[in-house]
This record gives sequence, structure tokens and C-alpha cells, in this order.
Amino acid sequence: MPFTKSSLAALLLALAPLASAHVLLETPVPYGAATLNTNPLLEDGSDYPWYYSKQREGVYAVTKVNVMPIGQPQTISFQGQATHGGGTCQVSLTTDTPPTKDSVFKVIKTIVGGCPSTNPGNVGTDPFGHGADKFQFSIPDTIPAGKNYTMAWTWFNKIGNREMYMNCAPITVPASSQRRSVDIEERDSAMSALPDMFRANIGSMGNGCSTPISGSVVAIPKDNIGATVQRIGTEPLIPPIGNCGGTYGAPGGAPSSDTPKSNPEPAAPVESTTAVSPPPVSTSTVPIVPIVTPIPPSQPSTTAVAPAKQSTAPAAPPVIPGLLTGTCSTPGKSVCSPDGTAWGTCDEHNVVIFQKAPIGTKCDPTLGTLIHTKRSIAFKA
Repeated sequence: MPFTKSSLAALLLALAPLASAHVLLETPVPYGAATLNTNPLLEDGSDYPWYYSKQREGVYAVTKVNVMPIGQPQTISFQGQATHGGGTCQVSLTTDTPPTKDSVFKVIKTIVGGCPSTNPGNVGTDPFGHGADKFQFSIPDTIPAGKNYTMAWTWFNKIGNREMYMNCAPITVPASSQRRSVDIEERDSAMSALPDMFRANIGSMGNGCSTPISGSVVAIPKDNIGATVQRIGTEPLIPPIGNCGGTYGAPGGAPSSDTPKSNPEPAAPVESTTAVSPPPVSTSTVPIVPIVTPIPPSQPSTTAVAPAKQSTAPAAPPVIPGLLTGTCSTPGKSVCSPDGTAWGTCDEHNVVIFQKAPIGTKCDPTLGTLIHTKRSIAFKA
């Protein structure tokens, strides 16, 4: 059947999520769930705080208002497969419903490393799969009850382009019939005292701050990390670059006892069922994690060593065993493997990490996207 230009464009738009299938928030149910995609925020920050807020229809459509009583375990789960080696995530709240670029998000939990997955690469080949880990959080007692909020999940990926992902969900925190020790005025003040959400890789909306090189886990500034911290893994944390504010050190506050689980239960914490190498450190004995602070080029080293030739080229990403990689010329562009059975995104080092195309699809190098192969489609202008 011949296709018109308009029908061809519609088909390519429908296939676009397959070529950039990162992950998106599945629970709690986000705003605009029917049209939500997996893209990161634009690097100039023009669509902050919510994916394509100016371009996407129904961006703040409410499918469900998620009810979250204070102190009760809540689950974050995802759909998608390009988890980029994990990274660092935050859960934050704002009283604005819906949020705007001027909204102030307050952090209630930070997951350092291994979020949204502890897998060293991506998870499976299904762009609509559920291979990412699940995480738990709860609304702290310092949040005023009987109000509506917008919950934000933000993610800074470990491997790939330096990006910021953000999904938002409408929630309500019901009033409790039990008297609590913290009254309304004190809770309002306590919420205001919570740290602001960390922002980077979104131009002026992130104050020019960016996360470090591909392959590293960003060190969240102490002023943005919060008191509830889940630390996964033991690799060193690398400070962000630019006007990021704050100081850096080991994750602050009292770490939570949460660990990522394939099927989390509201009961006492249990060991993770996800294979991790190295395994997550028990949060009851979290060690001080070293922070690698690079010496600026303008400051000479105090150690007497022979001068070494410095390269201005960014460091190459780490080699991950078992992953098929290749070279590419245009960072950010989707790239097909020579035989069309795999695809990936060109990173800033001109390296692409390929992942197998889903069953029934093939990567078309001309279009730079996946096409269905179960039947022949004739494209005609």
C-alpha cells in the first residue's frame, strides 16, 4: 500500500520511541501518561520542568491522582530498556500542580548509583519492557498532609550523553485522623528547609552545571542530596562541572535501608534479587566514599613529577565486557549496526554502544530508526 508524506511522517513518529527507548516512569502514574516519551530534557532547558511542555499535547493530563499517606512505602517502577548503566536519581516534591519553570522542588530521597538499574549496560531488548529495578520511598512526616503535590523523578545517567531525565506525577497526601507531633506551621517550615532538587545538563535552567564524563556517577552537592540517601555500589563519585554550587563529600544524612528489588514489599527490607557486581553496600555500614576532585589546569600540582603532556580530549568511556560497540561521527544521532540487527546512540566520544533490535524489527541505516520486518512496506511520496 503506498504511503503519502503525511502518513509516512506519522509512521516514523510512531517508531521514534523504539530508536530512543530510554525509560519512563510507570508508577506512580505520571502526568500525560498517554503521550509520555522517554526523551531527556532539552540541553538548553527550554522544556524544563517537564518533557516537551510546549510541544507535546496533553502534557499535564491527569489519568490518576496518586494517593500517598505519610510514612507508607511507595514504589517507583519504570518502562523501557536503555538504562545507560544506571546513574543517580532523586525524588522531589513541589506544591505547584502542575509545576512551572519557577517551581521549587524539594528533595525527599536520593538514590546514588544503580538507578534506574544496577545493570552495567542496558536491560534486555524490549523498549516497552520492565527490566529496570524498582525502588521505594515514603512521604516524610515533615510534609504537610491534606494537600496536593507534584512528585518529580529525575535521573542523571551514567553512560552516554550528559543528560537530565525528568518525569512528574500528580499526588495527594491525605490528612491523617491521628494527631501528629508536628503541626501544620512547623511542617510548612520543615518542608521549606528541605534541600532543592539538583539540576544539571539543561543550560541556564541548571545554572550552567553539567555532570562529569560518561562512565562516571555524579556526586550530588551536599546542599542538594537530602537526609534520606540510598547508596548503591562503591565506585568513586565525581563532582559535577561548572556553576553547581555546594560542597561534595560522602552521601550526607542518614542513609535508608532500601535496596533495589524486582518485587519490593512494604515489609522489612530484604536482600536484592537483582544480580549486582559489586553488590550494594549494606546501608547500615556505609563507608565514606572517596570523591575524585580533578585539579584545574591553572593550578600546578604540588607533587614533584616529570611534566606530562596533557590532552584536551575528553576521557574515553569505560569498556564494558559483553557489549558490542562501534565508532560514529555525530554525537546524539541514532546509529545502526552494519547488519541492521542492532542500534544505539552516538555519544560525545564518538562511540556507540549497540543493543539488539527487538524481535520483528530491523534498524534501517537510511532512516536511523527501527522498522518492522514482518511485512514489506512500500514508501512512496
